[in-house]
Amino acid sequence: MKKHEEHEKENSERWLLTYSDLITLLMIFFVVMYAMSNVDAQKYQVLSQSLNGALDPTGLGGTGSGGTASGGGIDVSEAMEDGKSDKIDPELIAAAEEIMQLIREKNLQDKVSVSVQERGVVVGLMNTVLFDPGSTQIRADAVPTLVAIGQIANGVHNYIRVEGNTDDVPMNTPQIPSNWELSVIRATEVLKLLINESNVAPDKISAVGYGEFRPSVPNISAENRAKNRKVDIVILSAQLDKSESENADAPASDHE
Repeated sequence: MKKHEEHEKENSERWLLTYSDLITLLMIFFVVMYAMSNVDAQKYQVLSQSLNGALDPTGLGGTGSGGTASGGGIDVSEAMEDGKSDKIDPELIAAAEEIMQLIREKNLQDKVSVSVQERGVVVGLMNTVLFDPGSTQIRADAVPTLVAIGQIANGVHNYIRVEGNTDDVPMNTPQIPSNWELSVIRATEVLKLLINESNVAPDKISAVGYGEFRPSVPNISAENRAKNRKVDIVILSAQLDKSESENADAPASDHE
């Protein structure tokens, strides 16, 4: 009788072993799923940032540029790991990383953005950093930062393009009759400084002015207009650099 009771007790508690095994398996399953989800999240983040940099011609992306920059564009440390891709030049990534470090040291993250795009490394500098309102003369306190950025850019063999941008508020003075002139003059002032102070070769750099016609964000508020008033220093990607090189090497045509 006693043996029969012990046997029944043993059978009644057998489900505990099955339950214990099930819990253990579930725990292992969730640990594995958690690990896999972390890896996938990192991969998707890199992919998302890469596509954002390639498809967004302004370089603002979702992390900002212009007035509220927080480094902007693709994260350079992740891009360096993904630099095996033909679309991202590791030399450009290294330059972007160095410029970002410089911006952090000078505590200018809210006024200067650095992004890696399909067209190259884009350093966006708000006009509040570079110029006083309505002025085309570079602020003295901005010169060391510009010189340092120029020296880093000059360390890359690629061509450099300086792009001036304005908001949509009309400009009309005897000296500066429109936003076209304002954007071109400001870009040219930065270009001249990079040539004279950062030792950038004149045949390696150019300046363009887009006026109000390539806004980074819609000109619908004072905050957005501030973001559109900027100068971009672009270290061109290999594809655009090749195009510039071919144009530079082409013989000049004779005119009668």
